[in-house]
Amino acid sequence: MLAASAGAAILLAGTPLARRLAFAAERPALPIPSELRPGPNGEVRLDASPSSAEFLSGVRTPTFGINGPYLGPAIRARSGENLHMHVRNGLAENITMHWHGLKIPGDVDGGPYNIIKPGGNWDIHLPVDQPAATCWFHPHIYPATAELVIKGLAGLFLIDDEQSDALPLPYTWGVDDIPVIIQDRHYSTDGSFFHRFNMAAVTTGYVGDVALINGAVYPQAKTARGWIRLRLLNGSNARSYRLAISDDRPFYVVASDGGLLEEPVRLGELMMYAGERYEVLVDARDGNPFELVTRPVSQLAMNLPPFDANLPLVTFLPDGADGRGRLPDALAQIEPLDADLPPVSQNFVMNMNLDDQGMKLFKDAGLMEMNKSGKSDPEILKKVRALLYDGPPLSAAQQHSANAVNGKSFALGEVSVNAPLGANLRWRLSEGDDRMLHPVHIHGCQFRILSISGNQPPAHMRGWKDIAPVEKGGFCDIQVAFRHPASRQNPFMLHCHILEHEDSGMMTDFTVS
Repeated sequence: MLAASAGAAILLAGTPLARRLAFAAERPALPIPSELRPGPNGEVRLDASPSSAEFLSGVRTPTFGINGPYLGPAIRARSGENLHMHVRNGLAENITMHWHGLKIPGDVDGGPYNIIKPGGNWDIHLPVDQPAATCWFHPHIYPATAELVIKGLAGLFLIDDEQSDALPLPYTWGVDDIPVIIQDRHYSTDGSFFHRFNMAAVTTGYVGDVALINGAVYPQAKTARGWIRLRLLNGSNARSYRLAISDDRPFYVVASDGGLLEEPVRLGELMMYAGERYEVLVDARDGNPFELVTRPVSQLAMNLPPFDANLPLVTFLPDGADGRGRLPDALAQIEPLDADLPPVSQNFVMNMNLDDQGMKLFKDAGLMEMNKSGKSDPEILKKVRALLYDGPPLSAAQQHSANAVNGKSFALGEVSVNAPLGANLRWRLSEGDDRMLHPVHIHGCQFRILSISGNQPPAHMRGWKDIAPVEKGGFCDIQVAFRHPASRQNPFMLHCHILEHEDSGMMTDFTVS
C-alpha cells in the first residue's frame, strides 16, 4: 500500500495541470496551521507530544507534533510584546525549543543548553523586539535535532508591527495569506519516517523522495481571487528548492528571513536553502489555477526522482471572493549598511572531515557520471538509493566528529569566541576543501549579506537575513550586530542548517558581552 501510494503520487505529479485537477476529489486540502495568539498576560502554550498521521493513503506514520499530531501552530505576536512562553515536553526524550530568527538573549534562545527533560516544562519571558517577519521554531538539541524535526517538531512564528499593518499586503490568514512549509521525507516499509546517520547522511544531508506541504502530499488550496501572499519556509533538513510558478508567471519577493525588503523584487524562480523564509506575492486576479513547482537543483543527490524534473508541490485555486490586498510600490525603510565597517574580525570555516570518503561512495555508485550525462540510469539510481537508505549507521563517535567549524567538531561547553555587544561587525562564512552547500545560520541576530564570493548579493537577499549560503569553495561576508547578551552557560550557536551536518559537528557556540 505504501509503495503504491508513493508511486501514484509521483506519477500524478508528472501529468499536465488540467489532468491533475481531474483528481481533485482525491487530493487533500492544504492544511493551514492555526494561529496562536498570546493570552491576556502574553501566555503562549506549546505542548510537544507523540502522535501519528496519515500522509500516504491508508498508512499511519508515527509522528511528533506541537499542539497537534504533526508540526505546530503559527504563533502570532506583535513587535514590542513580552511573551510568557510555556513549553511542555510530552515526549520520552530530551528536547529544546529554538526561536529561529528572533533577536533575543542567549538564555531564552532555546539552543542545546536549554534542555527540557521528558515531562518537564520550560517557562520563559520572550521579548519580541524586531520588525515584522516570518520566523519559525524547532528543537535544537545536540545531536538529535535532525530526527526531531523529521518527526514533526516545527512551526511558524509570525511577527507583526505598525509598519506592516499600514501596507496593503494580503493579510487574511488561509485565504490570501497562505503559509507554505516545504519538507521532504522518505518512508520506511512500515510507513515510519526514515532517518539514519550513515555516511551518506553526514555527507549530503537528508534526502527524501516525497514532498510534503504543511504536512500533506500534493495538496490543493482554495484561495481568494487577487494578489496572494505565500509565506514560504524551507523546513527540510537539507534539500534546497528552486521554486517557480507552473505557468511561468512572475512573482514578487516582499520579505526575507528577517522582514520586509525596501521594495518588491520581481522573479521568475527563487532558490531557497534549508531554514530560509521568503514572502512572495503572486498575481491571481485572473482566477486561473496555478501550481508552485520546484525545479531540479545541482545539490548533491537532490536530483533523484521525482526531483529530477519540475515537481508540482501544491495547487492554488483562486476562485474565492476578490481579495483586498495588492502589491505595494515600496515596503520598508532598511537602515543603510555601515560605511565604516571594520575588516573581517572572524572567519568561520565549515569543514567536512569525511568528505573524501562520502564523495567516493557517490562517485563509485556512478552518481557524478549520471549527473554529467543528464540521463537517469536505473542501475545507478538503485546504487545511490542503497547508499542513502541501506548504508550502515555510523558509531556515535564517528557521527559527532564527521564535520566541524574551524577544524573543531562541536562539543557542549566549549565556547569558540566572544562577540562585543552592540558593535557592527564584519564576519566571513566560508568552507574548507569541500565544495558542498552549507546554509549557515547564526542565532540571536539578523544580519545583512555584503557579498557572496566577492559579488553583490541578488536584490532579494539584500534585506535582513539569518541564513547565508556558502558553496563551491566560496564565502559570504556579512554585517552583523548582537543587541542581546549570551553567556558561557547559554551561548549562541553558529552552524550549517543542513541538520545532519549540524548534528555531526558542524556547529560552534559563541558568547556576546
